[in-house]
This record gives sequence, C-alpha cells and structure tokens, in this order.
Amino acid sequence: MIDLHGQISLAFLKKSRFTGSYKGMRYLLQKQEREAGAPEGEASGEKEAAGTKTMLEAVVWPEPFHYEATEAEKKHGKDFPFCEEGLWEAVGWLNREFEAGHF
Repeated sequence: MIDLHGQISLAFLKKSRFTGSYKGMRYLLQKQEREAGAPEGEASGEKEAAGTKTMLEAVVWPEPFHYEATEAEKKHGKDFPFCEEGLWEAVGWLNREFEAGHF
C-alpha cells in the first residue's frame, strides 16, 4: 500500500512534482493549471484565475521507465482538487489503481 503521510505536502507540490514507484507501478503527482468550465464542482483549494483551475494531477504507468521515457499510451491519470483532501483522494486512487492492476 502506498502511504505518503509525512513524505509529501501541498507546499512541496506547489513547487515541484512528486514521483515514486510501488511493486511495478510508477506514479506521479503534480500541480496542473486546467481550463475552467469542466463539469466538476468547485472544491476548496481550487483557485480560478483567467479561466484556469489549479488541480492535482495523478498519473500511473508500468515500470521500468521514468515519465518522459514512457509512451503516452501506457500512462493514464486523473485530476483531483488541489487541496489537502484532494491530495489524500489522489493517494487513495493510486492504491486502487495498483490493486486493480491498471498500470
């Protein structure tokens, strides 16, 4: 089980991306600016400026290669609100993707 408590924070993700691996699955968490207007509701921690939302992007793919060296077809991800709750939702999603073998 991926447990990132004490290893990651929103302050870190504001400036850098976080990558890791777990039993054959590589993963990435990073801040992304997305265009506003998506059907998702507003969540605390999202900010809108000039038509954008700040989101937390989570991506998984199979080992052995790093993100840039892996073909786009082998990667898939999901966006979460850029807030503390969204961070832990993303970690839960990583664990569910691992358990389902979706990497």
